[in-house]
Amino acid sequence: MESAEKGNPSVTTYKTAAFAATGMILFFLVMKLLGLVTIVEFRFLNFFIMFLGIRHVLLQSRATHNGKLEYLTGMLAGFLTALYTSLMFATFIFIYLSIDHSFMQYLVATQPFGSYLTPASAALVTVIEGVAGGAILSFAMMHLYNRDNNPG
Repeated sequence: MESAEKGNPSVTTYKTAAFAATGMILFFLVMKLLGLVTIVEFRFLNFFIMFLGIRHVLLQSRATHNGKLEYLTGMLAGFLTALYTSLMFATFIFIYLSIDHSFMQYLVATQPFGSYLTPASAALVTVIEGVAGGAILSFAMMHLYNRDNNPG
């Protein structure tokens, strides 16, 4: 069973996305515990977690294909990792903001276009932000890893 999972890129993508989303959720909860959740700029550190997830998927894909990583295959794997991670994290954000009304009111009062924010729109922004950042990360990493495929 272990070798079947290693050879199946979609299983690796789902598992990695779940780990990355869990990392983002834990990061959010630690910030909440420390009273730093109101510093929304810390959300940019989620890109580091996303970077680690996409990197893992690309390295796993390259390892299962004898050190070669096709450009479009790698881009798709990185993009899907970003999409799945963002969807999972956005689901958490939607649930959290639906429960913690005081934090939702803080966001409405302090964020640009905050008067338009709802838990659903905040979750949508989370997906868009995560997918856009993940696409950029995938693009940049594929250029690095593709360069490794073409010596000379």
